[in-house]
Amino acid sequence: MVQQYLGLKHDYHNVNCITLIQSFYKEQLNLNFNTPIYPKSRRWLKSFDSEFMVEWVSNDWTKVQLTDAKNYDVMIFKSDRTNLITHFGMYLMPSKMLHVEEGGFSCVQTLSDDWVNNLCMICRHNELV
Repeated sequence: MVQQYLGLKHDYHNVNCITLIQSFYKEQLNLNFNTPIYPKSRRWLKSFDSEFMVEWVSNDWTKVQLTDAKNYDVMIFKSDRTNLITHFGMYLMPSKMLHVEEGGFSCVQTLSDDWVNNLCMICRHNELV
């Protein structure tokens, strides 16, 4: 199901870490979710902190633990030095994620200790609960 989302070049306007997940949800799960307004550039990294994300997810999402994560849960990562959100990925069992990093191509990657250590939260859309 994720094959068509692999190998997409990162682009702040069309394919970034959150729009990749948003497209998957819309096209594969028939679920729409809105993202907060953010700069379509590297400046987005200064837009959200973990408190903001807690509020953002409170309406349509349920927080889950990594040990309870299921396919298609959204993973939100934060900086190891600040409280700012740095990345989004979509959980794939077992212990993998679909994501795209700045300057790269979308891929499925195993969750390394570095990713797990920077995990802010995992959220499941309420339609999938």
